[in-house]
Amino acid sequence: MLNTCPDFIYEFGEVWLPVSENILAWEQAFHQIMLDNQIRMEAYRNAIQEAVKPGMVVLDLGTGTGIVGVWALQAGAKYLYATDVNADVISNAIAAFEGGGFAGKFQVFHGLSYDINLPNQVDLIISEIIGNLGDNEDFIPILNDARTRILKQDGRMLPRSVRGQLVPVSTAKVHRQVAAQQCRTLDNNYSLPELMQRLAIKSPFNLYYDVIIPRSCYLSEPKVVKHFLFDGHDQPVYATELAYVVTAEGVLTGFKGSFAAELSDSVVLDISGDDIAARTTSDSWKHCYLPLQNPLNVISQLAKLTLSPKHGKQRIARGRYLLSFEVAVDGNCVNNTPHHVDYSHPSRRNCTERRARYSASRYAAQRSWPPAGGRGCAAADHCVHRRDRE
Repeated sequence: MLNTCPDFIYEFGEVWLPVSENILAWEQAFHQIMLDNQIRMEAYRNAIQEAVKPGMVVLDLGTGTGIVGVWALQAGAKYLYATDVNADVISNAIAAFEGGGFAGKFQVFHGLSYDINLPNQVDLIISEIIGNLGDNEDFIPILNDARTRILKQDGRMLPRSVRGQLVPVSTAKVHRQVAAQQCRTLDNNYSLPELMQRLAIKSPFNLYYDVIIPRSCYLSEPKVVKHFLFDGHDQPVYATELAYVVTAEGVLTGFKGSFAAELSDSVVLDISGDDIAARTTSDSWKHCYLPLQNPLNVISQLAKLTLSPKHGKQRIARGRYLLSFEVAVDGNCVNNTPHHVDYSHPSRRNCTERRARYSASRYAAQRSWPPAGGRGCAAADHCVHRRDRE
């Protein structure tokens, strides 16, 4: 069994700063957390053993430490191409491939996958650029491009599909920590004030957070926001309305986001689990928590909670999107929820990398408390900054 690093042991309802906002820390702490993430590692290893057939040519898109590529070669891949934008981790990947006895059976490319032309097309593309809400690391344009240019016509993708999902939650403990700006972090140099200053936001509710939220906090059942098939037809812009039947009374403080990824024929990676002791939670992803600054009382069961797109997810400029929605209880809504989504921020690594950063920011939406009886609407503006994580 893999073990979580003692420095990063976490608890239910404990708020962490979003790791995807601190890419520079990935070279040390975060890569180790991913390697120790039991559900991630077991799922990918099992899926690769199932999907890779002897004689295949495989692309490891975003190789990182190289462990996925090693598994592909061990499973019988004839040749491996690996890409990454970080020269430091590439050296680790090369050492892993050579240390596994695969000298002469791999080639590593430094740069964005968009800019890389492989000598040959491949039978299988393996990637792990999934955010804890599904597409909040902008995998659609990355994988659409890779599928079009790099994958053989009869080739396959791993993952095969991803479902992003949201569920309304009542998490007073988490909400209090956000309000008090109390967050754990991977790096002493990475703090909430520093992050808010860097993103030019004024409220801690303008961010999303990494939190393990147990099922006992659910006010309803999770709903799929979007099912991505990686067939070349997925779109980065879309509109989805989610209607929830409230099955537990409580105070709506926000939404828990998670994903379920179909990696291969029989392997599904689902990060929604909440049993920390049994290792059904994800050390690295945790859950996505989208807070509402003004919580809503949901005082009766079977109330209808609706998450509706105001304009859906739309492009507002190159690399920038606006994701907006309304939250209503029993049809009464007083505010809208625009989410500003930014993929255009350059990496701070002296390269043209666009790595995924997911944050939440609230700009100019009016807010009001629900009317008497707890019926009403809450709004949250979440600004999402993304740079392609490869």
